[in-house]
Amino acid sequence: ADARRAIEYFTRKAIELPEVSTFEPDEKVEVELKFRNVARCDTRVYKIDLMKFSLLKRNLSHITDINLAGIRPYHEAAIELGDGKDYRDRTRKLPLPLKDEGAYLVVCRGDDLHASGLVLVTPLKVEVQEEPSSGAVRTTVKDVTKDRYINEVHIKVIGSRNAEFISGETDLRGVFVADGVQGTATVIAEEGENRYAFFRGHAELGTPPPPAATPAEPQRAGAAGKPMANDSEQLLRQLQESNSTIQQLQGENLKNIYQQNKQGVQLKEAF
Repeated sequence: ADARRAIEYFTRKAIELPEVSTFEPDEKVEVELKFRNVARCDTRVYKIDLMKFSLLKRNLSHITDINLAGIRPYHEAAIELGDGKDYRDRTRKLPLPLKDEGAYLVVCRGDDLHASGLVLVTPLKVEVQEEPSSGAVRTTVKDVTKDRYINEVHIKVIGSRNAEFISGETDLRGVFVADGVQGTATVIAEEGENRYAFFRGHAELGTPPPPAATPAEPQRAGAAGKPMANDSEQLLRQLQESNSTIQQLQGENLKNIYQQNKQGVQLKEAF
């Protein structure tokens, strides 16, 4: 059994891409592919409208579930990774010819495995401050190429326990504050048609959810299926029953003594 587990560990296959990778417009775009025992992967890149995708999948945690059938890839390539007998984790940089600003979904398939990740080519950067107790999320948007904060950027914020997005525009300082965020926050910023920025938080915000109710322990059944009382009630009942029995016995003894005395008096009167 141990030998089989060891073989399964060394021969297992895996493929993975980072969830989000961000590059400035003039920067070379390369994403890091992690893989193990996969000889080749087919890579496809789709240019997407990030806001529409976010509305479909709320916080993008299941973006790979979106059906891309019928959508023409922006770029595709077959990448040779080796002989498929690595027996260890490996990484490889995948160069992507992405020069236009926008959001791109990268999908890699190797054997029966697939991985996906989001690539943003954008000058925008979001600086996010989270207040766990109040559930407030303060987002500041900056154009890093011009080194200035930007107003009128559309922001969408949602928590993992929120049902709807909280939306608004940045003010003259480039700031937008979303209140009432519950759970881990996802922030999406959009300026114009193809400029995006993305943030995924890890802290739990807002009021924590109530703990799951544990089922009450069933009471032990006594006679006739009735639940038994606790120990103190049971002891009190036993004492009461004992006192009642003692009083009954004492009453019978007094009655017998009284009858004996009465018979003795009657005998004396007869003589």
